[in-house]
Amino acid sequence: MGTLRQGALNLVKTCMNYKPTENSIIVTDKAKYEIGNEIFKAAMSFAENGAVNELLLLENYGQRPLTELPKKIAEKIPSADVTFWVAESQKGELPMRMQFRELALKYGREAHMPGIDKQLMEQGMCADYNEVFKLTNKVHDIVKKVKVAEVSTPAGTRLRVEFDPNLRWKPCHGLYHKKGEWGNEPEGEVFTCPRRVDGTLIAEEVGDWIGEKYGILTPPESKYNTPVYLEVENSRVNLDTIRTKNRELETDIIKYLQTDENSDRVGESAFPTNVEVIKLPLTGNLLQDEKARFHIAFGNPYPDETGADWQSKTHVDCVIKNATVVLQPGSIRLMEKDKYVF
Repeated sequence: MGTLRQGALNLVKTCMNYKPTENSIIVTDKAKYEIGNEIFKAAMSFAENGAVNELLLLENYGQRPLTELPKKIAEKIPSADVTFWVAESQKGELPMRMQFRELALKYGREAHMPGIDKQLMEQGMCADYNEVFKLTNKVHDIVKKVKVAEVSTPAGTRLRVEFDPNLRWKPCHGLYHKKGEWGNEPEGEVFTCPRRVDGTLIAEEVGDWIGEKYGILTPPESKYNTPVYLEVENSRVNLDTIRTKNRELETDIIKYLQTDENSDRVGESAFPTNVEVIKLPLTGNLLQDEKARFHIAFGNPYPDETGADWQSKTHVDCVIKNATVVLQPGSIRLMEKDKYVF
């Protein structure tokens, strides 16, 4: 456990390799201003005269939620070597965030941190990223050769995940030092777009704005016990099977998965590799928790990263706890109740 200041310095210097002569843009909002400002101060502490570091408050550019990237922000991006997105996730803003990231990567590198909070800055952002780098690459070397992963949990998840050798695995190690590189900091995962997924999924935490609204869905981290049950058939959610004790949550998820033609399609399968947060309880913040537990996501498959030939304007992660993962061929046990066993 570190401090907000330590997390900001680790992010700016270690993860993003900010150089004293570089320009940076930190986009934040009223909800996350304390964190955005701390990252701004960290960049300023390394900057030399002539470097331009700007802290932009989203509320100054329009009424939230913003469905389009404000023109005045877009005009600033070409001058930035490093960008940081430090704002809460709001319903309907994912396409706008994707616009920001795509533009930023044409000119520099980005730390994308939607929903970041102080706890994550003190935990996941204070991890030893040289160790995260090592574990990420070790897991990547294993899973990139795998054809099938069989995933099970005590709660009832039973998934068969088939992988496509023509699609790429993305090692997200947290060290983004070159133009065009980006990650969801705090980092630590290895993901791909699977070829096919079938079975039962019990989601114990979900992502995007739904996660910010409901948090963790099961004990002991939550006083509620409202996991989301759903069936996946040939990588598509059978919407008729979705159920949870929280009717409002059920309605929100069903509507989300109907946003576009691929919102209900599995776009990601991912293994966690943040050495600090894997050993900690979940926080209720998907930005960190997806780096601590195995998860499946529906929607956008990050085609630029994975090589998938389809896309979606939505992306919602589903985290499962106490996952056991067996890899095929060879019946290789990779994880046992969230712990790597190699």
